[in-house]
Amino acid sequence: MSQTEKSDSIKTQELDEVVVNAQMQRTSPTSTTYIPTVRQKNASQNAVDLLRQMAIPQLQINPVSDAVTDNAGVDVAIFINYLEASKEEMEGMRMPDVRKVEYLEFPSDPRFRGAQRVINIIVYEYDYGGYTKLTTNENFLMGFSTRNNIFSKFSYKKMTYDLYVGASHWNNHHGGNTVKGIYSLKDEDGADYKLTRTEALDGSHYKQSQYPVTLRATYASEKIQIRNTFGFTHSGVPTYDQRGSLTYQPGNERNYTFDRSNPNRSNTIAYQGSFFFSLPKRFSFDISPRFNYTHSNDYLSYSTSNSSEIIRNARENAYNYRVDTYLRKHIGQKHTAMLGINGGDHINRLRYSGTNNYYDSFHNSFAAGSLCYNFQTQKISLYADAGVCWEESDINGEKYNDIYPFIHLNFRLSPNAKNAFSAYFQYATNSPGIAEKASDILQENEFMYITGNPLLENSRHVSLNLAYTWMPSNAFGMSAFSNFFECFDRQLVVYDPYNDGQALIRNYRNNGNYIKEEIGLAANWKLLGGKLQLYASPRQAFYKSTGIYRKSYNPFTVTAQATYYLDSFYFKAYYQSPEKQMSSISPHIYEGRNFHSLTVGWANSDWNIRVMAANFFNKGWSCAKTITETPLYTGYKENIGTNSHPRINVAVTYTFGYGKKVKRGNEVGEQSGANSAIMK
Repeated sequence: MSQTEKSDSIKTQELDEVVVNAQMQRTSPTSTTYIPTVRQKNASQNAVDLLRQMAIPQLQINPVSDAVTDNAGVDVAIFINYLEASKEEMEGMRMPDVRKVEYLEFPSDPRFRGAQRVINIIVYEYDYGGYTKLTTNENFLMGFSTRNNIFSKFSYKKMTYDLYVGASHWNNHHGGNTVKGIYSLKDEDGADYKLTRTEALDGSHYKQSQYPVTLRATYASEKIQIRNTFGFTHSGVPTYDQRGSLTYQPGNERNYTFDRSNPNRSNTIAYQGSFFFSLPKRFSFDISPRFNYTHSNDYLSYSTSNSSEIIRNARENAYNYRVDTYLRKHIGQKHTAMLGINGGDHINRLRYSGTNNYYDSFHNSFAAGSLCYNFQTQKISLYADAGVCWEESDINGEKYNDIYPFIHLNFRLSPNAKNAFSAYFQYATNSPGIAEKASDILQENEFMYITGNPLLENSRHVSLNLAYTWMPSNAFGMSAFSNFFECFDRQLVVYDPYNDGQALIRNYRNNGNYIKEEIGLAANWKLLGGKLQLYASPRQAFYKSTGIYRKSYNPFTVTAQATYYLDSFYFKAYYQSPEKQMSSISPHIYEGRNFHSLTVGWANSDWNIRVMAANFFNKGWSCAKTITETPLYTGYKENIGTNSHPRINVAVTYTFGYGKKVKRGNEVGEQSGANSAIMK
């Protein structure tokens, strides 16, 4: 008997394809998290380069110095896996190991040591083994400029060891200043007259070499994290010569000449430690000591064809130590309390010889305590701290003590993963250093002397910043911001009569307020599936000075960037309009030149090769102009250098690994030295 095939009673239906896209950027009450794309990591040679490729709208990155700031111009602390790192240290990172980048506002984790703005780069870690990375960076058309370094990391179980060795060399014939100064003076009879002195740079020669070496050991377990970093840096400038013409009006028709020589060298040793412990009952503790010592020798000679030679040799020992301690306690699910204790000292022992002989002994010590509170829900984060700081400065036995409060408030509202609003307030203090307080009288030229004011006092300031971040999709991100800063009774450069009015002396005194307001926008837009990335950031600033120098200045600036990724190649165009600002401590206006570049690169997992052509529309060696206007002195200074001159840059990195690739990051690098007090 035959059987008849019956159709299945269950009907089939063709389903549409479902594509799930990962969320590559999102906001929260405490942070904004970004997942860098494979293209962005592949095109980056180091960590700062990755931040530039990602074009994070809350950040600004200087194209020359690689300084990373927020939209208010405040430095952003950079960490790797919750451990502090400098931009040099991050140069050794291998970009494919980066998992995510977090931008944090007032994090309560004590490992961030009270930093207000933080970039925390999370990278994969090793079980055992490591890698070595070689970097070379060469500039052409601007003299000899080369930077080379090698970084090596090795991990075994809970220990990680890092070694960084670098060598940098510069040799060029374009550096110095052309200065036109208008002096209000008195002649030998006491009559007033104006003298125009023009110092025009005709030629120069600058050579510098720098050799940093750094060693670091890190122990990491689930509840303990300990790191010790030791560094040494030798920096030498054997040649820094300038020559040019010198004219006076009124004066005779004769043109005079000048010669200036300023070779110098320094040696720095540095130590930095970090000790973090996760304690029972939801306590955690971090203590971070650091110490820097720098020995410097600075030799300055200045001579003209119509006056005697000025010799100013300086020998300095500078020390800087600091200890930061933080104890944190989680209370329930929404509350965190933290106690911070900080202390340290800046010490300078400085001896001048030559035309004038002086010995200066300076220190500026401080001790501070603060209480911090953080309230956090799924949509709101409120951070508040208040503390008191004791500060003592001593310049050659002239002591100044100050006890002052400081306050920080930060509110952040993130109703969802696409929107965030933040408001920030700060009340704090600006403290002068030895260069502003030393009473030594040093001669700068035939008609100008410089000194400091031992009675100079601290200045208070307030900051208020508002920001709104909108990230509706992976393809678009935007941050709109408004910043306000005011410094009260600031430390200000002044010019007074000297030597019966036949010369001027530059000094410091407390006078007037400095105000800076700013509004701006930063946006990042990805097109063609992320292959094309556009970034723009326009901003309008409003400067105002009160007191003896009443002045307003309202510059507009813009930064724009376009990046295109094509398989293993990447192409980038960058433009930054001339930097413009009014100084907070000096009555001068600074106007730089634009920076523009075109970059072509190729990369794989081990190699990254890049060629950049920069400033090809700029002519000459002028970098910036500074205008100073006061009742007794008006100055027009043109900075001559290589920063804005056309250049071709070639940068190559090569990385090879060994062992089990589970763990990488926190590359070590050149350590900073103690702050110098040598007057310039």
